[in-house]
Amino acid sequence: MTARGLVPVRCSGGARIATLALALAIPSTARAAATQGATAQAAATQGATAQAAAPQATTPRAATAQVTEPAASATAEPAHTATALVLPSMTPVADCSACPSLHRPDPEAEQRLAALGRELDSVVVGAAQDLGLTIDVTARPTATPSTVSEQWLAQQAGTSWVFSPRLGLEGSAVLLRIVAVQPGSKVLLVRTEQVKPDELEVRAVLMMRDLVHAASSQRAAPAPTPDADEHAVVKPARSPGRAVLALNAAAFGAYVGFALQSAGGSNDPRLTYPLIALGTGVGIGGSILAAEEWDIGVGDAWFLSAGSWWPALGAAFVGKNLEASKRYLYSAAAAAGGLTLATTAVAFGHMSEGDAIVAHSGGAFGLAIGGVTDLAIRGKTDVTPFRGMGTGAIVGVIAAGALARFTPPQAPSKILFVDLGAALGALGGAAVASPLVFGTHVNATRTRLWLTTIAAGTIGGAIVGYLVTPSSSHESRTEGTSRVAPFVGVIAEEQRRDGHTSPVTGMGVQGVW
Repeated sequence: MTARGLVPVRCSGGARIATLALALAIPSTARAAATQGATAQAAATQGATAQAAAPQATTPRAATAQVTEPAASATAEPAHTATALVLPSMTPVADCSACPSLHRPDPEAEQRLAALGRELDSVVVGAAQDLGLTIDVTARPTATPSTVSEQWLAQQAGTSWVFSPRLGLEGSAVLLRIVAVQPGSKVLLVRTEQVKPDELEVRAVLMMRDLVHAASSQRAAPAPTPDADEHAVVKPARSPGRAVLALNAAAFGAYVGFALQSAGGSNDPRLTYPLIALGTGVGIGGSILAAEEWDIGVGDAWFLSAGSWWPALGAAFVGKNLEASKRYLYSAAAAAGGLTLATTAVAFGHMSEGDAIVAHSGGAFGLAIGGVTDLAIRGKTDVTPFRGMGTGAIVGVIAAGALARFTPPQAPSKILFVDLGAALGALGGAAVASPLVFGTHVNATRTRLWLTTIAAGTIGGAIVGYLVTPSSSHESRTEGTSRVAPFVGVIAEEQRRDGHTSPVTGMGVQGVW
């Protein structure tokens, strides 16, 4: 039999003696059986013995032991540093209006329950100690059994745990119930189990562990959930727009090769096709090098295509009446100039897919409005306004590209709705003003009014489409690795012969690209 340690106790009579808390491993048959008013005795290790006279009254009494050095147990987890108040075992387990009142088992009328209750008292005290709780009963309750209610238990749990074991008999089995309240809580934790008499000690220890651990898990603050970091587990692909860039670069290279061949005034297919193939290869190779050197997004690739194709088409329309050799050469030169402007815009930061649609829409609607303006100036509709369409395409794509560069990015769906609104506005304006161009009295003035109505409808439809379409907050433009900025100021210092220095001013561009 192993002793846990000497415990100072203050009894009701004021005498200070020592009592001994036995280890949980002591068999239940070795526990002292004492009636009301009897004296409990235990043997301590190292030859020391102590006696504890603890008179039992009819009122519920708590174990009055202040443990100074609780022994460790194989199953103990001393993670709690709170005190505990263990009430004496009571019966019955059930709590109902028809049930007997809660009371201590009568040693004469309920001998078996009284013996089990004394055993359960020592088991609960030992289990609480093994769980790291300090049994403190200096504030010993003087309540009568009728006052041991759920509300009373919650009131006692101000700064310490409160445990109230209950037990009853069901045939040969024992119905065991432990009610626990954690410090400062108004919530009662209840654990009930039907056990065999010889398993009372083991099951009580496990029930105490479950109650304390359940309360501890409730009090523990949940660990904060870290914000999802997509970049921590997913590495974005570099240059996702390489395919779009390669396609447009190949087509543009082929067009440049054809333009160079046409500028020489030769129509020999033995020279045309090799130049087209050479231009295609140069375009693909250049796009691969660019995609490896810089991070080219899908929006960047389509924005660059808008900067090259619409100026090329515009220059070809403007030079419609020129010789083919000059027309294609001017077209290629305009495409190169537009590509340079688009590359400069991309160098200041990535362009979104919405920005690319803005640039293409500017070129398309610029071409249409330029043609309408050309026809309105002429006052007739029986000619093809190549000059106006070409000029409108060039001006439109440049203006739209600048707008996309210096304004917040928009969602592609919003830009498409604006384009739809502009197209419907043009059709609506043409339909409303159609009586002006039907009949026998059609003149230049009526034609101009009809064309002006179409242009006004296009602009009005675009404005309406922009206003009725909600903005997308998730769209953002990220800066690219290439950054270019102009500068003007002192760029160096000049050392003069007299030893003095003078500033050298200049201008240029600086950045990373």
